[in-house]
Amino acid sequence: MSTPHLHRLPKSAMLVVVAATAVTAWALPAANNSDAAGTAAPTTRVAAPRAVRVPPLPTHQPIGERELFPFDPVILIGAGDRMEGSAERESAYGNYRYRFATEASKRAFDAMPSRFAIAFGGGCGRMGPLSGNGDVARFEVVGERLYIFASDACRASFVRMAEDVAKGAVPGGANAFLEVIDAPFPTDARGLELSTMARRWLRADAACPREIVMRGERTERSGAGEDAKENRVREEVRLGANLAFTELNGWNDDAWWTTASFGPPETGGAPANARRSTVQAEQPLDESQFEAFRRVAMLEPLFLARMLLQPEVKLAGGGTAEWKVGERTLTGEILRVHWRGVTVEWLLKPATGQPVAQRAMKRARDARFALVTEALSNWNDRAGVRVPLTRTDGSATRTFDTVDSDCNPPQPEAPAVPAEP
Repeated sequence: MSTPHLHRLPKSAMLVVVAATAVTAWALPAANNSDAAGTAAPTTRVAAPRAVRVPPLPTHQPIGERELFPFDPVILIGAGDRMEGSAERESAYGNYRYRFATEASKRAFDAMPSRFAIAFGGGCGRMGPLSGNGDVARFEVVGERLYIFASDACRASFVRMAEDVAKGAVPGGANAFLEVIDAPFPTDARGLELSTMARRWLRADAACPREIVMRGERTERSGAGEDAKENRVREEVRLGANLAFTELNGWNDDAWWTTASFGPPETGGAPANARRSTVQAEQPLDESQFEAFRRVAMLEPLFLARMLLQPEVKLAGGGTAEWKVGERTLTGEILRVHWRGVTVEWLLKPATGQPVAQRAMKRARDARFALVTEALSNWNDRAGVRVPLTRTDGSATRTFDTVDSDCNPPQPEAPAVPAEP
C-alpha cells in the first residue's frame, strides 16, 4: 500500500472543549522524540488544562446499492462459461449481487459464498483487498478464484503474474495472491519476559484508553508545465476503544479510510467494519478484507502495543539476532507476537525492551506477500504510549508528524504556575 502523509483537517473540524474549569496543579509530561532507551522527561507544573478532542473523520458517503455481477459465478469458475443468470435466482454476498443460470449453481453458492464470490471483497485484484474497487466488467478467474480489476492495465499485469504462477515461477503458486495465514506458536517464558519489558518501555499500560491519532502530511507535485500542481497528501492512523482501528489516506480535499473493531463483539459502541470515503459509497468489509485489515493493524506499532495486553495473544522469544535494514545493521533480541493468523516480530534492546525494528509478512505493490523488515525511530510519547513517528525498510520511509489523543491537553506556551525549583 502506498503511504502518503496527511494534510490538516479544516479548522472548522477542530473541536476544543473545556474539560475542567477549576485551576489546580497538574503535571504535564513532555514529548520524547529521541531514539534512546529514554529516561522520563522532566515535568512542569501548570494550570489545569483544557482537554482537546481529536479532529473527527470527514463526513463519508452512505452505503450504496449492491452491484450486480453479470454472469453466474459458479459456472464461470467451474467451467469457464459466461452464462447470465435469472432475476428469480439471485443471492447477495458482501458488496455484490449474483444471479444463477441453474438452481444447482445457486445452491452451491449459498452453501459457500466466499468460495465463489468476487475475491478481495471487490478490491482490484492487482492491488489487493483494501484497494479501490474493481470493475465487474473486467474479471479473470485465477486459481479457481474470481478477481475484478480497476483498469485494463491492472488486469493485464495480474494475468502475466498468473502465467508465472502456472509456470511455477512464483512462490506460493495459486495462493500467492491470497491473504497469508501465519502458523501460531505456544507462549514461552522468555516471550512473557520480553513482552513485559516492551510494555514498560512503551508505557502501553498507561496509554490513553480513548482515541489516539497519528497524523502525517506532505505535498506532492503532479502534472508538468502549466498543468503542474501541488497536492496535499495525508495519512492518519487511529486507535480507539475496543481495539477500533482506522487507517486514512487523503488527497487534497478527498479522503479514503478503512475502520474495523477487533475487540470482543459484545462490547458496545463498536464502529461498523467498513471502507469509507468522501467521494465513494461506504462498503462493509467482507471476511477477506477484514483479515487483510487485521494484518495492517498488527503492523502498526501503536496497535501492537495495545495487543500486548490481550490475553489470547501468543508471545515467544526468538533469540538474539542481527537485522539488516538498508545500510544499517540492527542488533537485539526477538520478541514474536501472534494473534489470529498474524505474526509480527520485534527486535528489542534486551536491556530496556525498546523496539528498534519489526518484521512481518506484508502485501507488496504487486499484491503478493513478502517478508519486510522496518527500522523504528523518532519515538513520541505525547499520547502516553510511545510510538515511532518514522519507520523505513531501507528504500521507502513512512513518517508521521504529530500524535494526539482525547486524553491530551494542549501544550501551553508558558506554564500558568511557575515550575517548582
